[in-house]
Amino acid sequence: MCLAVGNLTAAEYQLDESLAPESAQDATTALEIITSEGERPPRRSIFALDFSEAAPFWRDSESELNFKVYEFDRNDGVTSLGEAFAAGSELTFRSGKWRDRMSVTTTWHTSHGIDAPKNLGNTGLLAPDQSDLSTISRAYLDYSLNQETSIRAYRQDFNLPYLNREDSRMIPNTHEGYVVRNAGQRLQYIGGHITKMKKRDSEQFVHMGTIAGVDDNKEGTSIAGVQYAFLNGLSLGGLTLHTDDILTTTYLESSYERSLSDSWGLQLAAQYTDQQSNGKELIGDFDTSSWGVQSRLSYFSTVVTAAYSRTGSDSAMRKPFGGTPGFTSSMLFDFDRANEQAWRLGFSQNFARLGAPGLSLVANYTKGSDARSDSGVILADEDEIALTFDIRPQSGLFEGLWLRLRFSEGDRGRDEDDRRDFRLILSFSLGAFQ
Repeated sequence: MCLAVGNLTAAEYQLDESLAPESAQDATTALEIITSEGERPPRRSIFALDFSEAAPFWRDSESELNFKVYEFDRNDGVTSLGEAFAAGSELTFRSGKWRDRMSVTTTWHTSHGIDAPKNLGNTGLLAPDQSDLSTISRAYLDYSLNQETSIRAYRQDFNLPYLNREDSRMIPNTHEGYVVRNAGQRLQYIGGHITKMKKRDSEQFVHMGTIAGVDDNKEGTSIAGVQYAFLNGLSLGGLTLHTDDILTTTYLESSYERSLSDSWGLQLAAQYTDQQSNGKELIGDFDTSSWGVQSRLSYFSTVVTAAYSRTGSDSAMRKPFGGTPGFTSSMLFDFDRANEQAWRLGFSQNFARLGAPGLSLVANYTKGSDARSDSGVILADEDEIALTFDIRPQSGLFEGLWLRLRFSEGDRGRDEDDRRDFRLILSFSLGAFQ
């Protein structure tokens, strides 16, 4: 459970990884987190045992205990569609390195319903029937080949385009996989094979082919991605996800960052996704794409964002393995239906430079139009207003506390098709202990 607080990046799975950026240059795009697991909370040592004489595997190990309380309420303007009040925990153990090469990490997540009406499930906080969750979400071995490159095996989490944590509830998505990762200063890459996935509202790891929509299919998903950051602020990269006989998704992204002065900053970005069925086409014959552009301009810690996206006319984008990286994706709607075009205006304020570190606000308005169903039926336009307010004390008595308030209202023309979300999240990290 990453102690989730908002960021100005596009998709909700990224929105939950950090505070609003302090400048346009600090804001991440999807591929800038190609080897990241998300921002870890501020860490305090609550107690320590003397392992100074022990082997490095034990001497450098640590555990971390976090708690979260989450209130979620969704309605359509007429009736409640989902409601739950839940509390959960995350216990993580990270070992030191054996022979300077090998370490292990395990994480146990829980989510318990305090007030969760059975007829208002599918909130994502608990199982779809509102039953409690308890799962070993991460359990992986990491073997370092050098300071930048490692092999990671078994249950782990990713923050890649279309394959990610989507960490906006109690427990994130995690995956079983075997990958090589490089986290260099300029060059980053990742490659390997993902066999299973555990959705954020489930305890079970299920084969990727089944997750993609084919019952009892045991296919896995091969991944390959690379990103290179040039010295002039330009970054280029791409990622491919391939699941035999089902679908192939290729994502490309470029971004450019520049400091215009001591107070002004600029970031420009573009993205393109190609998605198509392959082989036996077990979930249907489709060939679609989407593209988007985005600009961010900052003055001190105030950031203004403008973005536009367009989805191909063949079909909507499919994202069974995590959240979408689309620049116009928001809390309620992804704005990537077939033939849909969307634009976004956003604003964020990080109050650190104004003397209130840990306080931030993000506001976005997104409008989508011209969408059709995959069969060609014209769909209603949609628009969404989304707000995120965060309080995360950086020091003192309340260090480790994270309070988050989120509200979003989406309009699709009819009351029964509209959506309104209210979310209140309180997270607390007890810190690390050895």
